[in-house]
Amino acid sequence: MRSCIRPRLLCLLAALALALPGCSYVEGYYKDSKKFYYTHINRPEHVDIADRTVLENSERTLVQRMMVLDNELVKLEKALDAFATPPDGEAAAALLRRFPWLSGLAMVAPDGTLGASIPPVPLKQLDYAPLLETAPKALPRDLRSFVQDTPLGPEIVLARPFLQEDQLHLILVASFDFRALLPYVSSPGDLVVRSADTLIWCGDIDYEASPMAKVDWPSLLKEESYGELSNENGKMLWVTRYLGGKPLIFASKAGNE
Repeated sequence: MRSCIRPRLLCLLAALALALPGCSYVEGYYKDSKKFYYTHINRPEHVDIADRTVLENSERTLVQRMMVLDNELVKLEKALDAFATPPDGEAAAALLRRFPWLSGLAMVAPDGTLGASIPPVPLKQLDYAPLLETAPKALPRDLRSFVQDTPLGPEIVLARPFLQEDQLHLILVASFDFRALLPYVSSPGDLVVRSADTLIWCGDIDYEASPMAKVDWPSLLKEESYGELSNENGKMLWVTRYLGGKPLIFASKAGNE
């Protein structure tokens, strides 16, 4: 069902993954990915426009949809990582104003107990236990994440741990519903987003009929981070973008567009 796609998509994948901590197992792709990333995704001030990478229509479409999302996620990651100490109420409110797509912020104790939060009573009841352990190959201070399915829809959780004498002292949790990011995306109905275990967004695509539905994602992600899937209903192009050490899978239909 799967087939390999060209190396330039691998460059996109590795670049998005390497922008985050806790992704050391894809470091082998770094040299090939660096040029692509700084040409197409996160452009620096000076770009060598003489050396170009040409994308197919479906690859270009996926890149364009991911760029705006990647930009928002990178800004949130940097904002959380910049806190030297847990933010006070004013700093927390400022963070929510800066990222209006966040559902809220919460302080969580090392035993998983919810402390102060904005709003005081979260709309979705979350289990913070997955945040209490570091991801494989991650450092205790690295950002952490997980996706929890709830009756009100999946919630993506990104957390900044604070240590005291090398022990976990407090976790600052920022959570969001992916649907709040849809205004940033062109043609969100053509996009599929999921974690290894949870379908987050499938737009207008019949996910159960798509080639993504029958995939054992936890197993596949141990070996691959990009690819093209196909069945009798069509083809899907997919790449992973790591958030807090955990992969988020972004996909769209492959083929001429």
